[in-house]
Amino acid sequence: MKLGDRLLTVRPPWACKVCGSPDKGDFEIPKDVWKTVVPTEYQNKVVCVECFGKFVCEKQVELFRVGLGLLNLKG
Repeated sequence: MKLGDRLLTVRPPWACKVCGSPDKGDFEIPKDVWKTVVPTEYQNKVVCVECFGKFVCEKQVELFRVGLGLLNLKG
């Protein structure tokens, strides 16, 4: 390497497409869970673990509401 040569990076920095946070997207989730939890517009994009966690919480609330609705229909 000579002075002025470009440095090569091993891994490019990724930014979450939801919040813009850099380098918090290095985690793995099964595809079926990803498709269930992550909104369609972000499914083929980088999503950080924190935003993924928020999507999980939102989905749990949504599923809870659906469950309550089903209980009310049966009662």
